[in-house]
Amino acid sequence: MELTAANFRIEAPRFIFSRLAEEKNVVIDAPPGLGKTRSAAKAAIRLVREIGQRVVIIEPTKTLRSQVASYIRKEDPEIEIHESKAWSDYSCPIINAPADPAFCSYRKDICEEERLRCGVLQDIKMIGKSKLTVATFAKLLMSKGSFAGYNTVIVDESHGFENAETSFLQTYVMFDRLREIAGEVEEEYPELAEELNRLADGLLRMNQMLGDSELLTMGEIDRIREAFESDVLRRVWLECAREGKYPRYRRLYSDLQTLHFRMQNIAGNIFFFYEGALYGRPKNMEAEIAGFFKDKNVCLLSATVEDPARHARECGLDMRRFDQTCGVVVKDYPEVRRRNRMLVALKDGPVLSKADEEKYAIARKRANEILLEILSRFTLRSLVLFRSYGDQRMAWEFLSATPVAPRIQNIWQGEDPEEIEKKIRKLREGDIVLTSASARLWEGVDIPGLRLVVIDALPYPGKDPLDRKYNFRAGYETMLKRLKQGLGRIVRSDDDWGAAVVIDRRFTERFPSIAPRLPWFMGEDFRKMRLTEALSELDEFVRKRGGTSVI
Repeated sequence: MELTAANFRIEAPRFIFSRLAEEKNVVIDAPPGLGKTRSAAKAAIRLVREIGQRVVIIEPTKTLRSQVASYIRKEDPEIEIHESKAWSDYSCPIINAPADPAFCSYRKDICEEERLRCGVLQDIKMIGKSKLTVATFAKLLMSKGSFAGYNTVIVDESHGFENAETSFLQTYVMFDRLREIAGEVEEEYPELAEELNRLADGLLRMNQMLGDSELLTMGEIDRIREAFESDVLRRVWLECAREGKYPRYRRLYSDLQTLHFRMQNIAGNIFFFYEGALYGRPKNMEAEIAGFFKDKNVCLLSATVEDPARHARECGLDMRRFDQTCGVVVKDYPEVRRRNRMLVALKDGPVLSKADEEKYAIARKRANEILLEILSRFTLRSLVLFRSYGDQRMAWEFLSATPVAPRIQNIWQGEDPEEIEKKIRKLREGDIVLTSASARLWEGVDIPGLRLVVIDALPYPGKDPLDRKYNFRAGYETMLKRLKQGLGRIVRSDDDWGAAVVIDRRFTERFPSIAPRLPWFMGEDFRKMRLTEALSELDEFVRKRGGTSVI
């Protein structure tokens, strides 16, 4: 079936329903703002009402989860729907504070025996019996067993779900975070502060000896596991959980215990260091997702993917339920959106390759200077996307001493998703967000009123620890995927406008091969120019649309 921008709102719900009702998988790729989420909500209601299927809709963020729940209630006020939240979103009757996931896991069975009125226990029961549930990517991936009884899964913003297993099945602890939290608790718990600093120092020394992206041996894992078993860590965590204090330490302890749990199964998990953090993850994350989706009807609602079948495979769908009738790409793109965006590739930007450390240091300094020129020029709500935590940290060290510093909000790797959403909700008109590829703003989280996106370096990933050498083909494909998602952050509707600038000169040099892979006529619309010319053209573009330039 052909879906277009013109017929999408009427035909898409019918298409989704018909395929899922026939136990087929569905992939729809379309620009933002055409009504993908509402179409899925309408189809879900019909699947529950007419066929009796159990349907779960998953969203990348809590905000979108609540929005789709509202869509469904407006469409069918009589339908029963369960909005499954994170455990920390429920109040704990024991500590009279938001529930602590680690404490809930520790005490859940006891609470059930005591018949406490607890939102966490109620959520578990509702997931088990609800016909229609809305949850987040994180909730489903971390509680796959609870959702096993659903016939149908609808994944909204599924271009972000391709990377979701890395975001949610991979656990990490950053050395800087250990030290920050040590400083927070030092006055009340000096023993804990000393233990956290000792742990950070020990992990850093081991990282310096072994390097990044190298698999840890059994002996090295045993040494780390013993450090995690400190009585001080557990005793203070239990006290903080009961009294509802030091939430950052409680979250850190939960991450430490998740890593410790994985270390009990060395055969099924891998551990490695990367950019100042210890990581642990399943050896085969894709298999975990594919196992959950087996024999289920799945609908993927996406943007910026090229090949529906490939997207289905990368998300782990049961390909026995996918044929040539199941994937649709809406190719027409509203002309008004093309007029309302400006795409710039800098011809005189630095080459931000890390292959040569000395050359990279010089290129990093120049990229920081370009960032300052661009961000100083415009008082627009802006997003700067970095390839990695290290790039972001070095840029922030430079920008923090400049006049734009008060406008900057850093969203760091490892931040709680709820805290990220709070920061975004509090953004002012001219604020600037700095973030890296590991913090999910490349692909999943929208920033309302975003006017300027700056992509620092081409977002090539680091070496996968399971690869003996860097996989350049896989790295190139990951870079393209992130690049498309980052560029897709602007102009999300027909009355929206915005600009994107790519600093890394490798983008311009490799443009002939990259351009055909970009969606929505981006390859045709990118303008390659020097920084001085780009700033002048951006000034004119912004002023015509009522934005503010400070020159």
